[in-house]
Amino acid sequence: MSTQPSTSGPSSRDTLTLSSPDAFLASVPHMLGFACDDSVVLVGLGPDGAGRSPQVLLTQRFNTPPVDFDAADVRELARAAAEPMARAGSTEVIIAVFGRQAPAPGSELPSGQLVDDLVTALDEKGMGVKDALFTDGVSRWSYGCDNPTCCPPEGRVIPAEVRTHVAAEFAVAGAAMLPNRDALVREVAPAEHSIRDRVRASIEEAGPTAGSTPRALEGWRDTAFGDVTAAIHADHPLPPQGTANALAGLGDIRVRDTVLWEMSQSPDRPRAAIDGLSALVRSAPDGHVAPAATVLAVAHWLGGDGARANVALDRALAD
Repeated sequence: MSTQPSTSGPSSRDTLTLSSPDAFLASVPHMLGFACDDSVVLVGLGPDGAGRSPQVLLTQRFNTPPVDFDAADVRELARAAAEPMARAGSTEVIIAVFGRQAPAPGSELPSGQLVDDLVTALDEKGMGVKDALFTDGVSRWSYGCDNPTCCPPEGRVIPAEVRTHVAAEFAVAGAAMLPNRDALVREVAPAEHSIRDRVRASIEEAGPTAGSTPRALEGWRDTAFGDVTAAIHADHPLPPQGTANALAGLGDIRVRDTVLWEMSQSPDRPRAAIDGLSALVRSAPDGHVAPAATVLAVAHWLGGDGARANVALDRALAD
């Protein structure tokens, strides 16, 4: 199985081959970008088109449902989780459940009913389950194997050298793992009120003049596109007026669509824009966050970082 580490760095298209359950479980937090306690992760696999080992097509994570979750809701959750795996073209899926503590020897593994429902839902969509695993972060257990030789009831320890090797491979690719999802949220958290207030004071003057002629509006859009481009590639903090100009530009759908089109023309462009777009999102006053956050979400999505894309979308939807 091959995966491309998710990162905004220049080497994000490097390929890492994972050849064991231990390496797979060690890699999942790096693939997501953060440690994933109390999580269910589905990794969709499909052919790479060159006859080599299957490659990762989609990684999906959601919180482990509580133990008292209604059985019908668990089945519906499993069906909903299977949908995007099928749309991505997955032929096989690996299910991984991440918990905080080891199950008692001889007891059922946590979230067993959800795993059963996931297997059924994936099968209904024509996808097989390559493996279904539980880990407490130290050892691993299999939901589908009860052979004590390979899957002892006390679990099988994930070797430290495997963790170290996987972490090193992702680090070389520029993919840094954060301690939890909250750390991703903090990357685009609002800046201090004083910063956003200064941007707000400038933003009204940055938009097109009311009643502008079509020709004048097109001229403003050309200038605004230049302002946005300069802002997302700036290597230093922008003054409030520069931030306001870029945010006003992204608030215009024609300018925003042009930015998105330009960004999609090369794999390097979304990654190059992420730092600048993140700075715009943090500095945007309420009511002006959504356009910049949406473009940031697309940049992360194009770069293969679904976790950060979802965080950016949350900021857009909350605006």
